[in-house]
Amino acid sequence: MLLAVRRPLLLQAGALGLLALAVGGFGDMGIALAVAYGGAVSVLNTALLWWRWYRGAQDFHCDGGRHLRSFYRSAMERFFVVVIMLAAGFVWIGDHPVALLAGFMFGQAAWIAASLALRERT
Repeated sequence: MLLAVRRPLLLQAGALGLLALAVGGFGDMGIALAVAYGGAVSVLNTALLWWRWYRGAQDFHCDGGRHLRSFYRSAMERFFVVVIMLAAGFVWIGDHPVALLAGFMFGQAAWIAASLALRERT
């Protein structure tokens, strides 16, 4: 069960690894590092989503208000983690901000494509 839920996460990480290797092989290593960092932020976002889903499945509750609070908390946690990680990436990898954002966007698109291709909800 757990492996079936993590497959989109693993496919997303694999696609990002291949992209970073391709960019590093054909271009600058700084750009490849920026793409890899942006992709890692995307993978972290997916991992947080999966972790909250797993915790929610373990702690089942029928209270609608409690469920909604858990949903909002999860969304805000993921939002702030992504914002902080991207801001840190812009500071640390200041030379290639577009590559960092491209890696993040590719990671998000890879997660959506993997979820749709595997017909799984994460």
